[in-house]
Amino acid sequence: MQSKSNPGEQVKAQKLDKRQSSADKTLELLIAIGDLGCENNGQVRLMELVRHTGHPRPTVHRLLGELKRFNLVSQDEETNCYSLGHRLLVLSAQCLGELDIRQIAQAELRRFVDKIGQTAHLGIRDEQWVVYIDKVEPRSGIQLSSQIGIRRPITTTSLGKSILAYSADEIVSEIIAKGLSARTIYSITDPIKFREELSVIAKRGFALDLEECDLGIVCASAPLFNYKNEPIAAISITMIKSQVNSEQLIEIGSSLRVIADIISEKIKLSRKKGI
Repeated sequence: MQSKSNPGEQVKAQKLDKRQSSADKTLELLIAIGDLGCENNGQVRLMELVRHTGHPRPTVHRLLGELKRFNLVSQDEETNCYSLGHRLLVLSAQCLGELDIRQIAQAELRRFVDKIGQTAHLGIRDEQWVVYIDKVEPRSGIQLSSQIGIRRPITTTSLGKSILAYSADEIVSEIIAKGLSARTIYSITDPIKFREELSVIAKRGFALDLEECDLGIVCASAPLFNYKNEPIAAISITMIKSQVNSEQLIEIGSSLRVIADIISEKIKLSRKKGI
């Protein structure tokens, strides 16, 4: 004899299914914003998300509103485009070492930015990408269009190369196997030359981006290490090519290496103190 289903239990089950379905759609939406924003400064339009997810426009708009409420997604007031929110990026940074790398690096980066008048970035590795999780701008002068949350191919940025130069060979091999991206004519796409570049970076202590990610833009970067001496992030200075010569760029790279060592020691100390 089959037992009759309780109408109340059926209603509860239906509500649970709806909540689970909504959670799945929300997660799918976050991933879509990250993926679609890779090549557009981290910003995605509403209709792009509708087409990508296949969900109705009202549903996508409603879910975006919920994500905005918790600062997991932000919306540009001028373009109305969406990007990953600061809270999500902070959580990502904390997952790296159970501490907020942004907070630890902020003071040192601010001092250096005030000294040289250029923009600093803090980035972490996410598979074959580098994600910008913080940006420190000069108090005056040219403001760069880069945004927190954007992702770039890890092999085309000084941030990414400085991390990979000290990463395990298995990680480097895996990324090379996926293909070396060519964002500009200066991007390194030959695996042998790329490994040679990483070798130079490891010996020198800092990486350079000579218009490999964006034309007209050069960068210098140095890695940050955790208590296991594993590269978990990197700091960089980004400049317009016409504003700096080769000697100045190398000098900035050397200074970043010293600053990165200071920040790394603070990261290790924070771990010991249980911060």
